[in-house]
Amino acid sequence: MIRENFTPQAPGRLVDFTDERGNKGVAFLPDQLPPKFDVGSKAIRIALSHADRALALLDGVAQHLPDPQSLFRSALNREALMSSRIEGTRTTLGDLALFDLTQRPDHDAVAVASYVEAYKYSRKRCNDIPFGLGLLCEIHNVLMRNIEPEKTTPGRLRDRTVLIGMPPPSQAQFVPPPAEFVRELTEDLASYLESNDEPPLIRLAVAHYQFETIHPFRDGNGRVGRIMISAWLECQEILTAPMLYISAFFQQRQEEYYDKLLRVSTRGAWEDWVLFFLEAVTTQSKDSAARAKLLAGLRTRYHALVESTKVRSHKSHILVDALFDVPVMSVPRAKTLTGITYPAAKSHVQRLIDLGILSKEPFIHRGVTFYFANELIAAAERPLDEQEL
Repeated sequence: MIRENFTPQAPGRLVDFTDERGNKGVAFLPDQLPPKFDVGSKAIRIALSHADRALALLDGVAQHLPDPQSLFRSALNREALMSSRIEGTRTTLGDLALFDLTQRPDHDAVAVASYVEAYKYSRKRCNDIPFGLGLLCEIHNVLMRNIEPEKTTPGRLRDRTVLIGMPPPSQAQFVPPPAEFVRELTEDLASYLESNDEPPLIRLAVAHYQFETIHPFRDGNGRVGRIMISAWLECQEILTAPMLYISAFFQQRQEEYYDKLLRVSTRGAWEDWVLFFLEAVTTQSKDSAARAKLLAGLRTRYHALVESTKVRSHKSHILVDALFDVPVMSVPRAKTLTGITYPAAKSHVQRLIDLGILSKEPFIHRGVTFYFANELIAAAERPLDEQEL
């Protein structure tokens, strides 16, 4: 890391360190919070107003969805995919669905599924303990316990230097603070989040920057930091349903995302980062609301298709609803979901294929034939165009 990249406006200082291999370098030690910048600037006030309004509209949509839980699962799966793609995975919603049913070995799918479980865990656990260091460590444990635990040390603060970019330290793009500062800085971050001195979305923008700058764990910091955004909003009851996920925005503008974070550290460019974060909230609130309506409409259409057939059965409706939870079907899964015989379950699966709800092209794994709900997967995964928002 190069000293000259850091201006006098940087919200912290550079400290010398020697890493575990004897390499010397400098690391960035951020100031404790709150930061010093004009929270009430005109640009921020306008952006905050837009973000708050979009968030309120999303919450209204979420509260009026019929049978919303499976739609919430679709939104969370998409968030897990996008957040993990920032870290280099290439799993699709179809891959994740197949992994849910088969547990077949797939490193990327394991990472995405672990993200889903970590977020679901955070929702339950924040009812028991404050949103602080302890919960962040527990989230990290769930996220990383199936991903090279000997290297990622799940649930434990890092005890060594980490580099962002290529080694050695002198060539790294950024070096977070040495390990001895991590606990105090993370506890300070948690205290700041619980304060009421600034609007919630401003605090969250600042906290996300600070978390990624501290980089408290050996690995998984980006994913924990993005889980923190959605989970904190819900735990604080700013959102009443798990519907806002902004990783898609960060993934689509990944280079800018990293650059905005880095420029806070090097130049104190707080306003640029906060405006970017608020734009992400606004954009993804609109996307989530539109996507929820799209998926709800798709489910209504699928139920109408099933109802229009000569042989009407509640069992086919059960399978339709199950697809919005995991968009892959097999005859054994249909049998388990409905409690009917294998031949009857096969008949119901075939009906969904004939109606175009399930694909005709099968995927066979260990002798079991699976059919994907491709239209549903596309609706949950693809970017929405302006007419749909």
